[in-house]
Amino acid sequence: MNFLSYLILGGLSYAAGWATRKHILPPADVDAPYSFTHPKIVMCLLAFFIIMLAISFLLGRYVLGHGSVDMLFIFVNSAAATFVYSFGVNPDQKKYDLPD
Repeated sequence: MNFLSYLILGGLSYAAGWATRKHILPPADVDAPYSFTHPKIVMCLLAFFIIMLAISFLLGRYVLGHGSVDMLFIFVNSAAATFVYSFGVNPDQKKYDLPD
């Protein structure tokens, strides 16, 4: 995959995280805000990682034409996409806001 493909994949991963935060996760209570240790966030990250494992396998097999199962590509691609997804689902907005 080239740089543009990874840029598009990252954009889609970030958009999926943002959509998860806005539409799937209910607003957090003020007393118990979401954090990366919250069970709902952990389940979202795990579910996205599993989905990306399947997507990465299909990308490797049919788009890139890998003859055999390339486990390194599948794992690294899924881990990178899940990392970008975590910025979209970002429950701790104070750490990632731009400074004034």
